[in-house]
Amino acid sequence: MLLYLYEYTRKCGKTGEGAEIVVWYNQPAALMLQQFALCAGRCAHCLALIGSRFPRGRDGHGCGAGRDGAVSLLLADVGQPREDYCILQHSNRICVITLAESHPVLQKGKTIKNINYQVTAHCSRLQNKVSGKSKRGAQFLTALAPLCRISCSDGEEYTIHSCIRGRLMEVNENLLNNPAILQEKPSTEGYIAVVLPKFEESKIVTQGLLTREEYEGILLHRLNSSS
Repeated sequence: MLLYLYEYTRKCGKTGEGAEIVVWYNQPAALMLQQFALCAGRCAHCLALIGSRFPRGRDGHGCGAGRDGAVSLLLADVGQPREDYCILQHSNRICVITLAESHPVLQKGKTIKNINYQVTAHCSRLQNKVSGKSKRGAQFLTALAPLCRISCSDGEEYTIHSCIRGRLMEVNENLLNNPAILQEKPSTEGYIAVVLPKFEESKIVTQGLLTREEYEGILLHRLNSSS
């Protein structure tokens, strides 16, 4: 399935001509990078849609992207203690949902057995159908809506939440056949899903999220509490 995800108009870095850049999300990451490097020219635009983490806070600085680049925001203790998420928000409101490095699923010794997008008896995220620029047919998510359930070989099961209120643009179906990429490349090919907040809510939905510095403070507090 080809999913229309992103369009951006500016002068191409290669030809100098104005062009509408259209990217289909199911293209290989390397091809997407090549297209953006030639047409958009800035690292935030080149990497945002495949989920690269940027090391700074809400202004996007630190990667040379400026204020219109992707921003890495974090959320701690979602649903259960230490179940943390990293939300990559781009300037066009698109949010890529990934697991933060401290999430239990990403810890050493964990092996993912199965990833299931069937969240209830009557609802599967794989049945999400999006069409047109208005994104008709997209499933609407609340912040705590389940995206999938991850079962590990040690018997533990983790419910992965949306974290963002908005429309579900897509889930990462590649995880079904290769769940290991979630652990190997959690912030790029191992992303969970893509969510688009409503325009009028795009700033509100991220107000409760944390900058990298704020999140590191939480990690330090956890470390001190356990010692």
